[in-house]
Amino acid sequence: MKINEFLRRYTECGALRLHTPGHKGKLNELDITELTDGSFPSPQLSEAEKKCAAAYKGRHARFLSCGSSQGVKAAILYSGCDGIIDVNSHRSVSDGYRLASKKYAAVGKRGVKPITVDDIKSALGNNVGAVVVTTPTYYGFCADIDGIKKLCADNGLLFIADSAHGAHYGFSPLLPKSAAGVADITNLSTHKTLFSLTQSAIIIDNLSDSESAKLSECVDIMGTTSPSYLLYSSIEDGVTEAADKRTERAYKALFDALEPVRCKYPFLHNDDFTRLVLDCAALNADTDKLNASLARHGVMSEMTDGKHIVFLFTAADRVEEVERFDRALHSAVKECVR
Repeated sequence: MKINEFLRRYTECGALRLHTPGHKGKLNELDITELTDGSFPSPQLSEAEKKCAAAYKGRHARFLSCGSSQGVKAAILYSGCDGIIDVNSHRSVSDGYRLASKKYAAVGKRGVKPITVDDIKSALGNNVGAVVVTTPTYYGFCADIDGIKKLCADNGLLFIADSAHGAHYGFSPLLPKSAAGVADITNLSTHKTLFSLTQSAIIIDNLSDSESAKLSECVDIMGTTSPSYLLYSSIEDGVTEAADKRTERAYKALFDALEPVRCKYPFLHNDDFTRLVLDCAALNADTDKLNASLARHGVMSEMTDGKHIVFLFTAADRVEEVERFDRALHSAVKECVR
C-alpha cells in the first residue's frame, strides 16, 4: 500500500486522534504521525524506499524531509574523513565538514561547470578519503561521473554526489544519466525537479547492507525526529510519476517546445535541456533589469547571479507555459536591449 493511500484510508476510518500533530487533522487531514498500533509508517515507508532505489538503479534509498542538505551532511558524517569538494559546492557541504570536524580541499574553478577528474587528482593526499561532487551544477552542467567513479575506486575514495538538481535524470533519453547508479552516495532533491513538495529529497547509496545501515544512522542524526509523511508521500508519488511513460512523453514535448526558444537567445550550451541559462552579457543586457522586466511580464526566474538568469522547466510545464515564457522574454528583451 502506498503512503498516500494509507493516509487517505486513515482519514476515512474516523479514528479519534489522541496523538500529534496538534491540529488533529484540521489543517490537513492527511498530516499524521507514527501510529502506536504499528500499522504506520514502517511497512509503507520501507516498501516505498525500496521501489525508489530500484527506480534510480541504486541499492538503498532513504526519504528525507529536510532536503538534500540533510543527506549531504549525513554522507559527510558517514565518511568520517577529510575530503575533496567542488569550489562551487552548496553550503551544506562545508556545513557538513564543520559538523563532522573534518577538513576539505576545494578544487576547480568558480563558475558554471563542475570539477573534473584532473581537479580531483590535483588534491589527492594521505588524509583524503572522500570526494564530494556537485553534478549537475546550478547551471545544468554535469560532471564526468564515470571517470570520477573510476578515480575514486582506484584510490579507495568514497564518491559522494550532490545531485540535488538532478532528481529528474534517467527518466528520459533526452536527459543525462543519473549519478544515483554510479556514485557510492547520491543526494537528490525531488522537490526541485519532480512532482514533490518543498523540502522532500532522497539519499541513494550503493553500499553494502551493513554500511548502508551506518549511513542511515547518520541520516537520522542530521534529520528530524518528526518527519512529515506528507513529504514522504509526495516523494513516492513524484518518483512513480517520473518513471511513468507518460512523463517520458512529456519531456519529449517539452524538449520540442523549448528548442526553438533556445535557438533565439544566447542560452548556455549545458547538459540539461530543462534548465535554460541566459547569458545576459552576450545579449548585451543588464541582468537585474532584464529579470525585473520579466517579473513585470509575469515570469519569475529560478536564479540570477549578475551574469546569468536561470529558468527551470519540468515535466509539469506544458507547451502553453513555454509559449508564455517566449512571449515574455521577447517583450523583456525589447525593453532592456537597445
